[in-house]
Amino acid sequence: MQVRKIGTNIGARIEGLDFAAGLDDAMIDAIAEALFAHQVVTIEAADMTPEQHLRLARRFGGLEENKTDQFGDHPTVPEITVIDSEEGHTASMWHADETFLENPPLVNLLYGKQIPPTGGDTAFVSTALAYEGLSPKFQELLDGLEAVHDYGSLYELAWQGGHDLGPLVSDALGKGLIHSHPVVKEHSVTGRKWLTVNTVYTRFIRGVGRLKAEMLLDMLLRHMQKPEFAFRHSWREGDLLMWDQQAVQHYAVNDASERRVVHRIAALATADTYVGVGRDAV
Repeated sequence: MQVRKIGTNIGARIEGLDFAAGLDDAMIDAIAEALFAHQVVTIEAADMTPEQHLRLARRFGGLEENKTDQFGDHPTVPEITVIDSEEGHTASMWHADETFLENPPLVNLLYGKQIPPTGGDTAFVSTALAYEGLSPKFQELLDGLEAVHDYGSLYELAWQGGHDLGPLVSDALGKGLIHSHPVVKEHSVTGRKWLTVNTVYTRFIRGVGRLKAEMLLDMLLRHMQKPEFAFRHSWREGDLLMWDQQAVQHYAVNDASERRVVHRIAALATADTYVGVGRDAV
């Protein structure tokens, strides 16, 4: 196994793994160490089975149940959701998945099943780098502030864009998928601080006046999108793309030339779940 850095500040590619020969604990520990060191890793995994995908995800914690019914179901492994461009499954805005939950997914594992010849990249920004790029006074200003994350905000954005989704806004609110998170959190494995706000689900910042809250949120969202915090993955069929959602946001670029199908598993975890990886290792 070789880990090759492919992004300036985040992003690495893992090569030399033989999934056909099996997936042992030492291999999973090495993958986890690379993930937390580089925040985003892509792995050559053409021979990976759905069961191996599942086993790898389980080493990072309990598996997420799909709370939103946005995507398709896998025929044999219910923990896998199928994201298919022909079904209108797109996520072309900067976000972290499901931050409206009390415990959002912490590690995402996306497997490329059908990849178009061009387009359909996935872009990332490191919100840990973004936090570190703020001045000390601005970092101090954010201490103690919380942001409200709301699933209904997703449908509201689409409704504002002209889609007939008004009824889904009230339905989402009725499900109670809304939660507050500190604007700044400390990573459970690396100890780095990172920004939690995102374009899709963050409704507002509370703890300051409305005008100041709006200005703060707008500034943070713009700041996080700086190219120096970013990495862009160009897919190859059989790629396994993993990212540390505690400190990374993503954007599915909606420009695929042909159909794009990927399989997703999200892991919910705490620091002691990451077997073989601790703060001293990253």
